[in-house]
Amino acid sequence: MSSTYRVLCLSHDPATAEGEYATAGEALAAIAEGMPAHPGCDLMVGRYSYPLVEVGCPPTKHQPASLACTHSAAAWTDSTWLRLLLAALQSSDLDVLAAAVDGRHTCFPWVRLHRLRAELGVEEG
Repeated sequence: MSSTYRVLCLSHDPATAEGEYATAGEALAAIAEGMPAHPGCDLMVGRYSYPLVEVGCPPTKHQPASLACTHSAAAWTDSTWLRLLLAALQSSDLDVLAAAVDGRHTCFPWVRLHRLRAELGVEEG
């Protein structure tokens, strides 16, 4: 099954998807080269086999926005895991919420996850 890659701008709420690339490398290269329409924006890469199946946080040196996450290569996360994390962070169960907040997921703080909700197919709330 082939995939399509799109650059996701998380400086918008909800996130917007830009461009269409055949490989993850092409999408990551577009971020590294700088995207004129998104200077200083918080950018990620989405891998789609429709729906979104994975999200890649680019290497820190290529990320135009200042973020808490730091990595030398793209860090990829399955979209199913992101849906679970988003649900846990919205949970009314205090133990579930505490576990989600205490987790190690520096690439996906609440703001980023919330802005990805439409791409993840998650209703607001």
